Amino acid sequence: MASNKKPLMRCLGEFAGHIIKGIRTPAAETRQEVSRSVEERTENGVTLRRTTVDEIELPATRNDDDVSD
Repeated sequence: MASNKKPLMRCLGEFAGHIIKGIRTPAAETRQEVSRSVEERTENGVTLRRTTVDEIELPATRNDDDVSD
């Protein structure tokens, strides 16, 4: 019976490739700012500022499918 196991070095190379691909993929492209509101007031020479940002995070879409050997 033949063994279909991958060599250790190939497995390590695929693992490193997945990690590098994840690092290079930008995460900022999937967020869209919907609204931003700023409230500001000054009391006794101290400025108080509150900024509220509403964002939508869209799921990442990929055209390249993972190919398993």
